[in-house]
Amino acid sequence: MDFKTMLQLPVLDTNAILKILQEIADIERKEDRPQMPQVSISTYSSSASGFFVTHDKEKNMILLCDMYDRKSQFQYIESGSISSISISNIDKYGYLLSDGKIPFTPHASEIPTVLQLKKDVKALELELKDALEKEITISYVYEGISEDLDKYYVSKVLSILKETLSNIAADNLAKEAFTEVIETVNFNLGTENKTTLENEVISITVDISKGLKSFPKVKELQAQIEEQL
Repeated sequence: MDFKTMLQLPVLDTNAILKILQEIADIERKEDRPQMPQVSISTYSSSASGFFVTHDKEKNMILLCDMYDRKSQFQYIESGSISSISISNIDKYGYLLSDGKIPFTPHASEIPTVLQLKKDVKALELELKDALEKEITISYVYEGISEDLDKYYVSKVLSILKETLSNIAADNLAKEAFTEVIETVNFNLGTENKTTLENEVISITVDISKGLKSFPKVKELQAQIEEQL
């Protein structure tokens, strides 16, 4: 992120920052080599620094970790006592701090080819056939040319679909309801999160108006699908 871009960032309160840090951490922990956000947190009586691991809202606690001389170090901080937060190591997630005003640009290495996406769709269909005990067709619906950014988003949608439909397959009642009425899962990129069902085809629109920030969570998408069954 360059200096001019940084000048566009709004002021956020600590709760909003913690929510964004949690979002980044949830994405990174799924990677083979996670790059967790580095933070320095000041409280009203002390300070702490390290890699952000997680924030438990119910317990009102934050977990930081670090490594010194190959020895792990953990710090537990009460989130209600925070007076300031300093963040680093999140350059590729800077857009999350802008609430959609700064466009998201994935690294070239994160953009899949059309062939790779086709392979991923086929692999997901085969996996769901085993889990649901039924063949389900999955299709990405779009008009014109699929841009690089769209390809990136499609890869992320496939990950969400995989987890969501796997959850449905693991629930006997949801699985039975799904397989009775669904033959095809269509998805497209749009400006709202919406799910509709017509003629055994469930159509899922994923909101990309604020990049990954406006994507539905797995539980939200599952609830949308189950409402149609």
